[in-house]
Amino acid sequence: MSRRTVVVVVCLIVVFFLSSVVMAMGRKVVKPAEQQPVSLGTTQPEVELIKPEQLEPNPPITEEMKEKKPQDIAVQLAPDEGTKNRQIQTALKNAGYDPGTVDGKLGPKSKKAIKDFQTANGLKADGKVGPKTWSKLSTYVSLNAADNADTKKGGN
Repeated sequence: MSRRTVVVVVCLIVVFFLSSVVMAMGRKVVKPAEQQPVSLGTTQPEVELIKPEQLEPNPPITEEMKEKKPQDIAVQLAPDEGTKNRQIQTALKNAGYDPGTVDGKLGPKSKKAIKDFQTANGLKADGKVGPKTWSKLSTYVSLNAADNADTKKGGN
């Protein structure tokens, strides 16, 4: 073996040894009972769990609420496309039809949910939300449309 080969082999051994030592120094010995979940470098906010008995009961239904008919609480579609689509997706979700993520974009999953809703309600299943479809679908949007729109603008 030449002197050059010996030097290269010794250098490789030293580098391997040093990297092993450095990696071993970075490891923390954790007993099995103390093991922490693996983190991807992001911190998660602390979440307080609430037991069902700690939740406040639903507010009582007032006489005024009982008197309102679904057509009395129909919500107007928003003028801008993104908010309008989020209203449609929220109403579909509340009606039990899965539109996918409520993101303001009517993709294939949302269109299928619209068609399923139309079929179940005796409407022409064209996947478009026209006046007839919206008159039935709007009853599934939150009663307080202003709060609903503000929440959705917040990124949901």
